[in-house]
Amino acid sequence: MTKTMRLSIASLVAISMAAASCSESRNEGIPQEVAPVYDYFAGYEDRPVLPESMRPEVEAFMTVMGADASDSSLVAWANSPAVSVFTPDVDSVYASLGCIERDLGNMLSRAAAEGLALPQRRYAAVVWGRPESIVFCDSVMLVALNHYLGESYAGYSHLAPYLRRAKTPGRLPYDMAEAIVAVSIPYVRKEGSTALSRMLYEGALVEACRRLVGGSDAQVLGYGDDEYSELLSREGEMWRVLVSKGLIYSTLPSDASRLVSPAPYTTLLSSRTPGRAGRFIGYRIVRSYMERYPEIPLSELLSPKWYSSDDVLRLSRYVGK
Repeated sequence: MTKTMRLSIASLVAISMAAASCSESRNEGIPQEVAPVYDYFAGYEDRPVLPESMRPEVEAFMTVMGADASDSSLVAWANSPAVSVFTPDVDSVYASLGCIERDLGNMLSRAAAEGLALPQRRYAAVVWGRPESIVFCDSVMLVALNHYLGESYAGYSHLAPYLRRAKTPGRLPYDMAEAIVAVSIPYVRKEGSTALSRMLYEGALVEACRRLVGGSDAQVLGYGDDEYSELLSREGEMWRVLVSKGLIYSTLPSDASRLVSPAPYTTLLSSRTPGRAGRFIGYRIVRSYMERYPEIPLSELLSPKWYSSDDVLRLSRYVGK
């Protein structure tokens, strides 16, 4: 199969440079092998034989795609539009999976040092037309690299700007870290859980990404420098709105979701407040709490006992800025 280029030279150079450098974390963990499932399918036009070494990853992938791992299903997928469209562009941006493997190794090493109990998994790089960028199936984590080809990638032109900004090679380590932690230690909502508890959990999740990957607060939160500066300048104002409207103690799941979920704006606060402002505030409360209690384990921050406690806000002494 001839692999054709679908990116302009200028875009390709810029994106390749971003993909070539791993995240800022030091190489301190054992690299985790990432099975190149997307490349296994590329080029196969008939009778692909599933290698035993990749069987768990390919079977997990085909399960997610709603098919079995029979030869006929593999042949059909190998000739699918997703393979022919996305694989050459993924190859052009990710000439090697080495950086992803090193980032995963560092994340898991740091998670172990933080005392996080994470299950052992296998990892696979895939391409598909699904909206999800990372999916877990049994003991396999599937990472769709066609979701991380760069903000200027032509295939993302129909997406809103806030979504395109998240589709870069630089964002991939943070998304992997968040997915690994959130799936292993999910938010536990109980009857009467408040929006504040969800904000605190999200803030703890951001803190986990900071410890596992590194980078600035803006990078970890997924904001550009200008957007992050705006949030800092309006932090006190946003906090007063949350308090005056009673939003932090709202028990409506929809309120919590609108405060922390990806969106162009956090409209519960104002029509121009950057998206996920509740997550930003949650992280700021977590950091304020850690200034007073620096020895608190990450595992405790991620526990319902902590983020659902009535005492956390008082003990953090957070009042907005």
